[in-house]
Amino acid sequence: MHLSIPYLSKYIKEKSGETFGEIVRNIRMKKACTLLKNKSMTVEKIADCVGYQNVEHFNRLFKKKYEMTPVQFRNKK
Repeated sequence: MHLSIPYLSKYIKEKSGETFGEIVRNIRMKKACTLLKNKSMTVEKIADCVGYQNVEHFNRLFKKKYEMTPVQFRNKK
């Protein structure tokens, strides 16, 4: 596309109101929620599937976004 990374980052932020990192994180968390509803996968496997090698980091980000841990989210329904 011949666009610089800083220009593209600024453009994404202007058009969406979110940074590229925030958009990626939101997509990952939505996918994690979908996977958590299927109780056959462990939280560790889900974290890895959505792009987090460190499950503790995934748990912190998930709790920050949804105000509950992934296990609490899975058990609430």
